Amino acid sequence: MSENNETRYEKIISSIVGVTAYQIEGVASLSSDTDNKLTGRLFRSSGKGVLVDMLGGNKVNIDIFVNIYYGYKIPDLAYELQSKIISEVEKSTAYKVSAVNVNVVGVVFKA
Repeated sequence: MSENNETRYEKIISSIVGVTAYQIEGVASLSSDTDNKLTGRLFRSSGKGVLVDMLGGNKVNIDIFVNIYYGYKIPDLAYELQSKIISEVEKSTAYKVSAVNVNVVGVVFKA
């Protein structure tokens, strides 16, 4: 696969992940502070708050960085994000998701 195709698919998957994340109740926003969290790891950023690692054999690893609203249970929210992201990416593309790593970067208090 050429570099252009891989980059294009990273962006497509990143978009799917971003849209899916905002459908989950409790997600306040995607965090754009991914650079400091991944020093020394070989990931390419496809969008703010989402990192997509294209593996061989049509597989991907996804890291998502989110801010959540106060009052939501982090384990439940992370599980829901993982399940929904895997479902949507696999339904919308030819890729299989190997892992979805949910990173809660901050907690937002509603005004």
